[in-house]
Amino acid sequence: MGARAFPKEEYDRRIEKVRQGMAEQGFDAVLIAAPENIFYLSGLDHQGYFAFQMLIVPVEGKPILITRAMERAIVRDMVPDVRHAGYSDGIAPLPPAEDRGTDILLGAAGGGDNAVGLQPWSMSLGVSTRNPEKPMQDMPAAVKATCDALKEAGLEKGRLAMEQNSSFMPYRIADGIVKGLPEATWFDPHRLVDDCRIQQSPLELKYTREAAKISESMLLASIAAAGPDVEEKDVMAALYQAMFQRGGTYPGFIPLVRSTRTIEHEHGTWSDSRLVSGDILFLEMAGCVRRYHAPMGRLVFVGRAPKRTDRIQKVCEEAMMKAADKIKPGAEAREVYGAWQGVLDAAGMTHYRRHHCGYSVGIGYPPSWSGNGVPVGLRADSTMPLKEGMVFHLMSWLLRTGKGDYFLSDTVEVTANGCRFLTDIPRGVTVR
Repeated sequence: MGARAFPKEEYDRRIEKVRQGMAEQGFDAVLIAAPENIFYLSGLDHQGYFAFQMLIVPVEGKPILITRAMERAIVRDMVPDVRHAGYSDGIAPLPPAEDRGTDILLGAAGGGDNAVGLQPWSMSLGVSTRNPEKPMQDMPAAVKATCDALKEAGLEKGRLAMEQNSSFMPYRIADGIVKGLPEATWFDPHRLVDDCRIQQSPLELKYTREAAKISESMLLASIAAAGPDVEEKDVMAALYQAMFQRGGTYPGFIPLVRSTRTIEHEHGTWSDSRLVSGDILFLEMAGCVRRYHAPMGRLVFVGRAPKRTDRIQKVCEEAMMKAADKIKPGAEAREVYGAWQGVLDAAGMTHYRRHHCGYSVGIGYPPSWSGNGVPVGLRADSTMPLKEGMVFHLMSWLLRTGKGDYFLSDTVEVTANGCRFLTDIPRGVTVR
């Protein structure tokens, strides 16, 4: 517990890659708030990112990690090669014990003359409390800690790039940092760190492949649990049991289990419904190992499948495989989408379009397994070149086409020789 996912050399390589990008753009430091990017560059893996945290990567010198003070222990144990600056947004020390005979005594074992009285745990200085007379007291503390750290590093007049696309960068804090360093010049690094991590290293791919095997177990367990008169929550319970028993951890996105009545709720999941014969059951989920994800999904027919299902299944699978054939180093994302759409057009579905036929996956924290905002998609207009080591959630999504419904998705890896399916369970019509 507490060990980082990779050796120090891996993090050093990543930091150097980011610094090369910084040097090309003339940045003195980049300020990173996305938990996926902080994990990628430092190894910090915890759930404390719900409160403000930031990694400052200067062009030279040790990175600086800003967190609440109460995260001191996990930073000490997990991220030893950063300078930690903690801010306190919590309570003042508790008062001394009034009655040493009855109050909880901390200090000397069993109390006695050397007991220090009622004292808070050291981490309590970071326990957030709300004071109606001083609203949002955590905001100025975080701003001050960040500005002080930049000043101590001699960067108060620097060319600083601060992430602006992270959901975990509150405007109040970003605005406070900018105003607190009036002599700095500010830039948007855009996708500087995201673009570095879109290609997975061999060590990262090892975790992704492990996650893929867990995804298969999860999906097979959910299919096995489904059937007429089965509650959706029981399908969800089955896949969660498989996820943990196979060694997975909590994913960045809750698995999707939807039936006919809610199938169009793109990002909704299980309800209190009970499956009935004739239902369509939509399943999409991702195993997760060391924050690396491998999503996959299938459509299941409860009790019986419509007569035209075999025909639409063949179109759906052919479209996926044609798209996979285009996945190789040097191909553009739009070529992959074009191959997928071409099969649909030939099958008489020129009216049907999707915003993408897949997207990049890897590191993810709740609320997403695609990592830090809108995913990088295999879109009709994208000229993004594919590179070895990229990983995609490849999707063939045919719902409400007017010619039948079917859905397939798998995690694929871009290799030197083309596309490799990391998830690979049967894609034929499944009736439960």
